[in-house]
Amino acid sequence: MSRVLVIEDENNMSASIKDSLEFEGYETIISKDGKDGLACLNREGFDSVVLDISLPEIDGYEVLREFRKINKETPVILISGRTNEEDKVFGFNLGADDYLTKPFSIIELVARVRAHIRRTHILKGTHLLKSGSYPGYEPVTIKIGEALVFLDKMTVKLEEKEAPLTPKELGIIRLLYKNRGKVVSRDMMMKEIWGEDIFVTERVIDTNVVSIRKKIGDIGRKSKYIKTIFGIGYKLAE
Repeated sequence: MSRVLVIEDENNMSASIKDSLEFEGYETIISKDGKDGLACLNREGFDSVVLDISLPEIDGYEVLREFRKINKETPVILISGRTNEEDKVFGFNLGADDYLTKPFSIIELVARVRAHIRRTHILKGTHLLKSGSYPGYEPVTIKIGEALVFLDKMTVKLEEKEAPLTPKELGIIRLLYKNRGKVVSRDMMMKEIWGEDIFVTERVIDTNVVSIRKKIGDIGRKSKYIKTIFGIGYKLAE
């Protein structure tokens, strides 16, 4: 049974989320503040985290920042009453996988939890063990320009410095590598990495690609390795 941690201090909200997730068959643990939630994340394993930003003790951003230091794979869905774009982008840059603005549909939240857990299982390879690997898709290390991407460690090494990759950044790299030399549309990235049940804007994808480029040293006025195909998507040079 998949386990979900919900870090939310509003009693009615947390109870509704718990009831809906448990109805769908997920073991659901509730934490009422950021400090307790972070302790729970450090102590136990979960398949997904639903994290409110405005929390007592430690806010959701700080919980996410600290959690990503020890765990880069478990999907985290931020929930918040904050609607401005800067808050959302900040959350994604810290390593969030999704962002829902209150008030939201509990049914939609459950669907997103389900999709993220399924996507994580695919990226971790549990799906591949059953159905067979994608041709040319699963080397342990990928070289892009002068950078080495370690898929198993979710890190990039450039000039003796290592930088962590988020699960979404790793998914984009793997998808581009699988289709190297070919154009990968943003729509394909949305479906393959975020899942068909989750809506993300093109800007979210572009933000992740910008972050990847910085980590592999593919910066400047014209990228050499991850090329932008305007109006469509991206292509990894062969």
